[in-house]
Amino acid sequence: MKKLSVSLVLVAALSASATAAEVNPFGFVGGYYSQGLSKMPTFNNSNNGKEVGESYASVAAHLGLDIGLTSNISFGVGAWGALPLYETYYNYAGSNGSLAVGDTFYPQNWEISDAYLKLDNKTASFIGGRFDVGRFYHGEDGKDYTGMDWLWGNIQGAAFNVKGKNLGFWALWMNSKLGVNGNYNRMAYDMASFGTFSAFKHNHAGEVFMGGIDFDYDVFKFSPFAMYDTNYLHSNTPGTRSVLTAGAKAVLDIKGGSIESITTFRGLWQQYEELGRDVSPLLLWVDEELVLNEIFKIGGGYIKTNDYRVLLYNNDKGRFYGYRAATGMSSGGIYGAGSPLYYGGNSGIYYIFAGIKPDSRLELDLLFSGGDYSEMSAVGQFRLFGQEDKTNFKIGAGFVSTKGENWQDHNGSLDERRNNFIAFARLSI
Repeated sequence: MKKLSVSLVLVAALSASATAAEVNPFGFVGGYYSQGLSKMPTFNNSNNGKEVGESYASVAAHLGLDIGLTSNISFGVGAWGALPLYETYYNYAGSNGSLAVGDTFYPQNWEISDAYLKLDNKTASFIGGRFDVGRFYHGEDGKDYTGMDWLWGNIQGAAFNVKGKNLGFWALWMNSKLGVNGNYNRMAYDMASFGTFSAFKHNHAGEVFMGGIDFDYDVFKFSPFAMYDTNYLHSNTPGTRSVLTAGAKAVLDIKGGSIESITTFRGLWQQYEELGRDVSPLLLWVDEELVLNEIFKIGGGYIKTNDYRVLLYNNDKGRFYGYRAATGMSSGGIYGAGSPLYYGGNSGIYYIFAGIKPDSRLELDLLFSGGDYSEMSAVGQFRLFGQEDKTNFKIGAGFVSTKGENWQDHNGSLDERRNNFIAFARLSI
């Protein structure tokens, strides 16, 4: 809180001098609905004695202002919030299967999400406070290349980025993270749950330091990185605390006529202590995407882990939908299948996908995966008006079916396929 207070005082001081500032609003207002179908958890509705599948509806908003003092200096303020309108689901936190109201996917309703100062001279940029780390590194349109693949959304901390013609450097420090999951490249899941910075810090006591180098030669890109988490779990008992991570990404991007081939290799190694012993998880991941006429996409990938689970923050560039809806440090949510990127257990997961890129008026994601994690998902959205990179209004819906690690309900431990329907609408500015 002390760090936030300092940031807000700085923002207020800068606001007083911003008489001729350039003001750019950002954010969205939207609604989200989730309906559990077959094999989803149920609870006994005491009013009529019938089993009712999990479902909930909410409104969510992220609204802020980026205020440019000069061509190189700006600051921003913003808030993020979510309000559940209807909820019928089993209370995982309890022990009696009672109805949960407002304490599972939306345990808190709002938070100051943005309070930052940014310096940007196009070659070197710095930002500090509370800010969208994905937008900082990927650019406002999400198309800037970066090796920073493992965080998304609003964090509390600082970051810098230096970009040359073929060489770049980046680094960040994260003290806490807003409890909004999903990725910038998946539709609507930033509205599926909400938690505050303090709620994240309650489960994660440590400071995260991450940095890397980007070698960018247009067709070929290579990005090694390292990360150190001082205390992954908020606990003084022996076990998993500090986490050391090293990894790299290599991208081969070849264009020929109307076809573009994007091949991405990722590798990640960690070391941490678990139950009094040192373990070293390993993750290998290859992804191939073919883009036709800059609109249609098709491809596949394979993920392989060794015995031990990778510890990360549920924000990555995976193409899956089935584990996104969750809060806090959990990655299971209503689907019960944690991220296949972090499984461990010598798991192997393959997937194939197809769809329509977001620059089209219609965006579509189709995916099938098998092996140690099974998902069938079809999610789409349509832009009713506006432009992709400006003010627009979109509506969407999807079906998500998963089968992963064992999930728990009040009847015991099961390993069955879960089916879920989602619908959403969003006005972006």
